[in-house]
Parts: sequence; structure tokens; C-alpha cells
Amino acid sequence: MPVITFKRSDLEGLLGKYFNGDEELIAALNRLKGEVEGVSGDDVTFEVTHDRPDLFSVEGIARALKGLFRIEIGLPRFKVVNNGFKLIAEDVPNRPYIMMAIVRDLRLSDEAIRQMIQLQEKLHATYGRDRRKMAIGFYDVDKVKPPLTYRLERLDAIRYRPLDSDREMSGYEVIEGTEKGRLYGKYAVYEGRAPILIDSEGRILVIIPVLGSEDFKVTERTRNVLIDVTATDMRLAKSVLAVLVYNLLERSSSRTVELVNADAPWGSVTSPTLDPIEFRLSINFVNDYLGFNLSKDDIINYLLMSRHDVVDNSEELLVKVAPYRFNVLHPVDLVEDVAVAYGYENIPRELPPQPVRGARNGLNAFADLTRDLMVGLGFQEVLNYMMSNKDVMIRRTMDQRELIEVENPKSELYTVIRDHIWPQLMEVAARNKALIEGVLRIFEVGYVASPSQESEVGVKEDLVLSYLISGPEITLTDGLSVLRSLLTSLGINYVLKPCIYASGLPERTACIFVEDRNVGFVMEVRPDVITAFDLEYPVVVSEIRLNELV
Repeated sequence: MPVITFKRSDLEGLLGKYFNGDEELIAALNRLKGEVEGVSGDDVTFEVTHDRPDLFSVEGIARALKGLFRIEIGLPRFKVVNNGFKLIAEDVPNRPYIMMAIVRDLRLSDEAIRQMIQLQEKLHATYGRDRRKMAIGFYDVDKVKPPLTYRLERLDAIRYRPLDSDREMSGYEVIEGTEKGRLYGKYAVYEGRAPILIDSEGRILVIIPVLGSEDFKVTERTRNVLIDVTATDMRLAKSVLAVLVYNLLERSSSRTVELVNADAPWGSVTSPTLDPIEFRLSINFVNDYLGFNLSKDDIINYLLMSRHDVVDNSEELLVKVAPYRFNVLHPVDLVEDVAVAYGYENIPRELPPQPVRGARNGLNAFADLTRDLMVGLGFQEVLNYMMSNKDVMIRRTMDQRELIEVENPKSELYTVIRDHIWPQLMEVAARNKALIEGVLRIFEVGYVASPSQESEVGVKEDLVLSYLISGPEITLTDGLSVLRSLLTSLGINYVLKPCIYASGLPERTACIFVEDRNVGFVMEVRPDVITAFDLEYPVVVSEIRLNELV
């Protein structure tokens, strides 16, 4: 989950409240579903959930705490103006959508700018997929001469002074010669061109999503900030812009947002879109989920503390949710907000009703006993996925048979369900042979599945113990010795009978019978199968169906 840092003094300044010691601060932050990782003097480290991007900077944290402390409740209030600022968006196939907004009358400090950058980078890393899907830019709008144009430009025609540079560079120099260019240039260049923002005087603000211009840089003297969000998805651009605008408004003395008027291939639009999202919420729905008996007034109060607006429509509530709340997708999310505002610490603790008593599954207990015995016999346990592929299970074992196949596999490594474990143990041995000295002894207890006409679903599942022994002088006798020690310790009488497995030597393979039931086998693996797995020494493997023993 994202981890953010901020100054305690900055939070207190935005909140208008001072915390009485670290404990009060930590208790307040924990109410936001996050976890305080550390408080050191004025520095706070806070881990937040990925579905609350509004908390990726201290401004969003302050806004949420204002509600919980009833300093400011309901939807955040702001003023919207339209002064005719214009954007012309041309066709940019690799990043087609752009949304903009201006936040006015900001009071910025060095820490405030650091929080802006942190919010930008956390959104890049999460929702932007490291700038592949979405990118954000901040600019001092008082230095910009509108209208702005968003378009593709040839790299050799681009010239500007990138951030933290003292000289003008070409597009090629920015892409190839700067750290950000090397990291993100591959997402910018499209047929020898890159997306840029350029003002009416021909000055370039940024190569998107690489690097902005030093000439339009936001500093402590900046009072009005232009925000741009470019994305491969219109909805993502709108949502991210809402988060940025609402968070910056916490530092605006006039709480003013100026709209940007865009002429774009998808139509003439104004942004940002800050209209709340509406949900209908029943009082009974809330109480049923929480097990409470809250009154309507109580629920309205807790929703207002969660920074929502509420309209009382008799039997149900109309709840208006700010667009920066990505995580509110269903009325049940509003119930969670009620619980957070009520305080989880205030919910009475009680044991859930237990109509039946739980007990440990006998097969699992038997499997754990088997594991303990195998470790005692000098084996090391390994774990593999239940899924494999035909190369491991069939081609290298040289055993043609029917397997359960995945209808729509996402990877060629996992296309079938394993019906034996020992081929995967051979893989483990091959990957670790350089680290092995002397004899290798490994085992796994896990499930296998095979086609079965006797089963109603056409599949038979077994819990299997499989072990492998490999070394210069290993023979079938070594495998039989382990088998005898294991089953004797378990108090199980067994009989060995000769049998044939395609991967085993014909006269060095035995099937294991318990009360006339075939429960497994032990075999010395054929040399050509051993070399197919890139192993060098003789190998003995065994598999025992534990569910048959129980």
C-alpha cells in the first residue's frame, strides 16, 4: 500500500487543531483506515489504502479529519469561475485524453510543494501505472499565455528548458539525456513525435509524460496553479483531476476553481468535473449491516462527518459523494463510512454465535504428521503450484496420458492441473543441483487431480505425499527403505507388488498396496527421463495417496 510522509505541523496548520501528544495524533490517523508507521519529531510516516487516493497527501488527510472532528462537515465548499481560459486538443493517438483545471489563490510553502509532488508521484505509480496510463503536470498559470495547444510534435522541433536545467534542450536531448526521459520517454514517442503542451507564444510547457519546463515551474511565489491530466482513458483523467483539485483547494484562501474550456476531438468540454455522485441509502440497510439501532439523525450526522452531503427523503437518504472518493461504489461503502465516523473502537465486542464447534480436519492432521516424519527422515519440504504444463508433466516424463487442461490459460507455464507431484520435484532438483552436495532428499504434500469417469464431476482429487532421492549411488533400495520407515511409524501394514510406470525402470518399480488397495508407487526413474530434466545422478521417486491411507 502507498506510504506517504508529511509534517505534523503542516497537518495541524491545515486542520486548525493541535494534537496533544503523539498518541492523539496516531489515534486520529488510525480512524482513516491507515496505519501510522512512525512519528519522529515533526515527521510522520503513514500507510494508506490504495483505494483512497485523496489521502495520498496531507491536504486530503486534513480534509477527512476536519469531518471526523466536526471542524468542517459535508461536501467541501468552493467557488467555480470561468474566465475563458482555452485549450485546443489535437489528435494524440498514444495519449488521447487531456483534462485541465486552475486552482487560484494558493498559499504555498516548500512543504506544500513537496506534498504536491508526492501526490503526483503516488498517483503516477498507482492509478497511472508508472505514467503508462496517466500523467500529471503542475504549472504557474500566471506565466502561461493562453490558448494552450495539446499536440504531437517532432522531437527535432521541440526546444525548451526542462526542469532543473540551466540550458535549453531539444526533444531528443530530453528523451535520451535526462533521467526522466530514459524512464518515461518510451511512453511519449509516437512515430518520431511526442505529446507537448504549448502556449500561444510558442513556449513549451512539457513533454508528456516526461518532463515539465523550468520556465513554468511551481514555486513558493506561485499563487495560481494550472493542472493537466493526460490519460489513455477519459474517466481516469476526470477522476484523477478531481482528486488533485480538491486537495489543492485545501490551501486556497478563496477556494476558487477556474474552468478550462477545451476544443477536442471528442467535443467541446469544460473541466474539471466536480459534480457529486448520488446514492440512495436506507436507514434499515445501515442498521442491518452494522447490527446497530441508529436513528436517522445519527446516520445523517455520521455521513456529514464523512464529508458527504445528505438530503432526507423520508424513508431513505439521498447521499451526495465527492468525486475524489474513488472507493464509494455501492451503498455498502457508505455504511462503512458511518462505522468509521461512529468509531470502530466504540462498537461493543461480542463473540459471534457458534451453532457448531469447529474441529481440525482429520486428513490435514494426518498430512501434518506425515510431514513431521519426513523431516525426521532427513528430507526437506518444498512447495509447488498445483498447476503445471505438458512439457513438465508429459514430454519430459515420457508418459502420454490425459490431463485436466485449463480452457483459457493466461500463461504457457500453467496450462494443466498436475496429476503427479514428482515431475515438479525433478524440476526443483534440476534448478538447485549446483547447490547440492552428496544426496538430495526433498518431498511435498499437496493435491493432484486426474480425469475420472467414476466421479460425478469427472475429476478425482487426491492428497499426495511425493518424495525424491537423488545421488551418485542411489537405487530403488533407498526409496524402499524410506517407505518402510514412514509406513511403519504410521502403523500401516502394506504389501509391495511389481508394476509398470512409463517413467520408471521396468524391474525397479513397485506399487504399494494397503488392504488390497493400490495407494501409490515407488520407482527408480529411467535414465532418459533423468537427462530430460537436466539431472545427472540416479533418481528414485515415490507417491502415496494419503487420503487412501486415512
